[in-house]
This record gives sequence, C-alpha cells and structure tokens, in this order.
Amino acid sequence: MPLDLISVVGYGTFITEGYWKDKENVETCIVKDFVRIYPKANWFPFILPAKGNSFKALKFDVEKGQLHALDLYEGVSADLYDRVKTQVFIKNDNKINAFIYVPTQKTIESQGLTPEMDKNDRWREKIKKFPEIVKKFPELIS
Repeated sequence: MPLDLISVVGYGTFITEGYWKDKENVETCIVKDFVRIYPKANWFPFILPAKGNSFKALKFDVEKGQLHALDLYEGVSADLYDRVKTQVFIKNDNKINAFIYVPTQKTIESQGLTPEMDKNDRWREKIKKFPEIVKKFPELIS
C-alpha cells in the first residue's frame, strides 16, 4: 500500500542544510504572494506575505509522521513559526498545495521583520555557496 505523501516547501535551511536529500519528489517551485527576507543579523531567512512578490524554493514530499520532526526544527510548538498550507507552482505552471513555515506574529515583532528589509532576496547568494545545490537546482539562483 503506497504511503500518503505530503508536500512541504523548503526555502531556507531546509535547502542549505540538506533536509531535502532523503525526501521524495524534490523539485524547484515558485512561491507566489510571499517575499523571502534574509536579515543581515540572522543565519536563516524568513518569509512574509507580500502580494505580487514571489521567490523560488524546493518542494519535497514527506510522510505524515515526518511533519512532527520538521515542526520541531521550525519551532512550531515554541510559537516561532506556523505550518500553513499554500499553493505553489511546479513545472509547467502546475499548481499544488504544500505546507510552508511562516513566522508567527510573535517572531515578526521580536525580529522586526518587514517585507522591505531585503529587496534582493539575499538568500540566493547563500545558496550559491553550495555547489551541489546549484548543480542540481540551478533555477534556485536565477
């Protein structure tokens, strides 16, 4: 019996720390109506809702039981992030539903996050430092 797989979007350390490597159906996607921001004082990025904006990320599939480990990593129980469902665009402009981790209001306020703080998606520069990722998913940095 095939396992039910759930799509998750990795846009920060899920990419650079290799969380995608042992996952199913890994591919690039476009996340619309969000902006990725990488504050200069942080070692990881955030996303915020921002109509008309988009960025590229990785979509991968996990078993339902694996969501708990991802929630722990993202600090869901500590009220740092919420796991929310959104639509992302994969190849041929196909839309799918996927979970993505969005900072809570508490995190937004404590970190002083605003969509304007990173107009150039500086996280792409971080991704460029990982040759394996660039080779496998060159679209992430274009």
